[in-house]
Amino acid sequence: MIYDLIVVGNGIAAQTFLFELFTKLDVKKRQNFSVAQIYSEEIAASCSLRTTATVSLSGIEKGVSDLGNELRESFFLFEDFQKNHNPIGVEKISQIVGFSSPKDRAKMIRRYKELKKVNHLILKEEMEGTELNSYLVKPHLYHRWFNEQLSPYGIVPKKNFLKKITKNNGGIIECELLSREIIKTKKIVLCTGAYAKLFSEFCGETEFLKNTYTVAGSFLERSINLFRPSFYLTIDDHNLIYRSNEQQLILGSASMNDGIIMADHIILAEILAKFTQQCNFSIGDLSDFKIVTGLRHKGAKRRPIARALDLEKNIFMINGLYKNGYTFSHLCAKKVLSEINL
Repeated sequence: MIYDLIVVGNGIAAQTFLFELFTKLDVKKRQNFSVAQIYSEEIAASCSLRTTATVSLSGIEKGVSDLGNELRESFFLFEDFQKNHNPIGVEKISQIVGFSSPKDRAKMIRRYKELKKVNHLILKEEMEGTELNSYLVKPHLYHRWFNEQLSPYGIVPKKNFLKKITKNNGGIIECELLSREIIKTKKIVLCTGAYAKLFSEFCGETEFLKNTYTVAGSFLERSINLFRPSFYLTIDDHNLIYRSNEQQLILGSASMNDGIIMADHIILAEILAKFTQQCNFSIGDLSDFKIVTGLRHKGAKRRPIARALDLEKNIFMINGLYKNGYTFSHLCAKKVLSEINL
């Protein structure tokens, strides 16, 4: 069998692309369109379930930079998606943003122009800062919702590691799995996250990947019932999040370059101390938390990647989502679907 399409990966990039694909295919085409999905959480785990999963516009203005324009468009695409489809696992919330030093105050003024006095039930005292309309995403619920939405379309799961990609003389793409199974397809979309460079050697034009990096992001997480609604507090670009329904308290994050799955305990301890100083409830000690780490792919100049890797436009890549996976995934899906000829 030769599939019409294979998607590699099962994180937010892959799920969003597949959802947008089947939403846009007409009913007749959808019924006969064959798709396989290759992924291995054991060998190449996605970051989507290992993230603080927040969505915020963060005062980004239009026309300042290409990255800023992409961040804005992605945010509004995410908002439209919520309004149109109402997925589970998304909570709209007021985000309090503050600072702890004159240097960080200057950064906030550059971004938000004006600051005001803000207060919250969790703060010991009023602080200078701003308030934003943002979102908390519950990754496991959101992931499950996508799986449920995609289940009617007969996507064939191949839970195995993709070992090799080759294009034969007829232009058909052959995917060899670790199990030695060969799967053939007309087109392929690589949503491979932190493992982008690992898979790029099978493809043609990959010069653009030279200035990209794998970055490990670590955060603290504990189960605790605070007997209060969800909240989202940001100080000096670090987050304190409480998901009320899940009774989860989250602090983060700390980054390590070069794909090392090792948390910076010193930075995490500093973040914990910072919020302990600002909040009027007992957050706990470092030993009360577990450390969660996810590997992310950081594109050149932090910009996402959504493009064909060959002249025939049969091999595509969606990557470089970095810290904005829940928004950039919509923009990248839109870009690839506008180019790929199905």
